[in-house]
Amino acid sequence: MSHKLPPPTDRYYFEVLKNEQKPDMLKFLLDNFRVDEPLNRASKISCEEIEKCLNGALGRALKTESSILAKTQDTHEIVGCMLNSVWRKDESLNNSLENDDDKDFEFCTVRKEVAMVGEILNELHESFWSLRPDQDVVLHFEISSVSVNHRRKGLAFNFLNWSENKEFLESLGATGIATEASSLANQTLLNKRGYTTLATTLLFTKVDPETGKPMLICDDGTDRVNLMFKEI
Repeated sequence: MSHKLPPPTDRYYFEVLKNEQKPDMLKFLLDNFRVDEPLNRASKISCEEIEKCLNGALGRALKTESSILAKTQDTHEIVGCMLNSVWRKDESLNNSLENDDDKDFEFCTVRKEVAMVGEILNELHESFWSLRPDQDVVLHFEISSVSVNHRRKGLAFNFLNWSENKEFLESLGATGIATEASSLANQTLLNKRGYTTLATTLLFTKVDPETGKPMLICDDGTDRVNLMFKEI
């Protein structure tokens, strides 16, 4: 169930993500999130390697009307989004019992750098229910992305305000919000908004067995991935 969208501005308007927008959203993510997110840059991930993961995130997000996007008033192109999904403990635990190889973050790759991104994200993701056994249903921030030419315009602020709305979360049966924060900027923003860190993976601990050097070195100061949570 959707709720009231942020008011439009002179430059942007907002929509709830719908199934018919999936191709356009996938293109936006390939063109922007793939090249802008720190772990993606560090691993030099290709469109072919990341597309399966992005389609998985979109599939989970489109099960409910719980994701938001921004478009420009003049060209009507997508310039930002927050993909959210409803994450249920019973379904998650049942799925892991039935198929231990079924992961939320799956990449089509033989490259160890990209495989390491998946390993880090899946390890943190799968630890959530044991770290917060009091939770049964949460909203999961899958992906938040704003194209580089439209940052610092309040889009991320509007995405978060919309997603954190208490009545909206209650309509989904969610009692909190969980996410794997993989950029320093996102970690800083979520800290300011009252999210706590449940678990952390330091990137320097993930080394190439052949060279002994870290496999993922980010160019923006990101040195870790945090599993973060906010109870509503």
